[in-house]
Amino acid sequence: MKNSKYQADSGESNYFQPFDKMKLISAAELAKLNARTRKKHWGEPIQSNQIGMLFGPRGHGKTWVALGIAVSMSTGVDFLNKKPRKARKVIYMDGEMDLVTLKSRTIALCKSLKTNPPDGLKIFTPETFTGLLPSINTFDGQGEIDALIGTEWDVLFIDNYSAWSGDGRETAEAWAPMMRWMLGHKRAGRTIIVIHHTGKTGKQRGSSSHEDALDWSVALKPADGVFSDGALRFNLVWEKNRHLSSADAKPIAVTMGKDEEGGLTWSQSDGVHKNSRAQEAKELMESGLSQAEVAKKLGVDRTTVGRWLKSAS
Repeated sequence: MKNSKYQADSGESNYFQPFDKMKLISAAELAKLNARTRKKHWGEPIQSNQIGMLFGPRGHGKTWVALGIAVSMSTGVDFLNKKPRKARKVIYMDGEMDLVTLKSRTIALCKSLKTNPPDGLKIFTPETFTGLLPSINTFDGQGEIDALIGTEWDVLFIDNYSAWSGDGRETAEAWAPMMRWMLGHKRAGRTIIVIHHTGKTGKQRGSSSHEDALDWSVALKPADGVFSDGALRFNLVWEKNRHLSSADAKPIAVTMGKDEEGGLTWSQSDGVHKNSRAQEAKELMESGLSQAEVAKKLGVDRTTVGRWLKSAS
């Protein structure tokens, strides 16, 4: 697409470019297309030419994880045992956090990953200007955002969908214009990651059609159980992936804690955090107690015991 804001970098002009108009191509032509190989922006999970979503409940670590990935991508350092092949150009569009908190989190994250705050990570926060956020669901709003971010970037984080969606609607009709805008950048080789909240069911909030055109979506699920060390524990679980093998799509159990000096620490392992109370309920059931007796002994209802037993099986 010539003279388009969605055109791929000029250095990749030998690769296939999308047509301005709809066109059929034969299978024989398809087999001969010189398509770009995906670049690994954060190991296998996040690559170029993708649209993805990270969603989870409020206050359980979404922005910490997203900023950590952004720092990893823009510096090339390891985060949760993954990193890019080389540093990328990253933009982080925050729509809610105050300037002081965003600054302190960025500094703390960089320190925990043993890297300096990178020039390759550009950050926007509403407290740096006096106007209202443009709506990412409208043509005019998208124009304002495109004028700000340009085209010389590899990965764009939108944190979060609700904050950038103007009137806050999370319907299929409100999502469709944003999806078309994101697809334009995807076709030019760029990757967009949307941060979103979960609803009451634990799924991403709003219309289920949000996930239809995504390449991947990851749910941040708080770990069950009671922990005495004050660390934040959660699981990153792939709800959708089109490009990963089963080995690459394993859940990741993440622990964000603090060292003796109050600095951030990170640890991760394959799988999910085990619920100590679920294991206790299982052992009590195996000792001969009924589910009602186990519930009374542990001070919870029978439904909770049933859920724990299912997770421990």
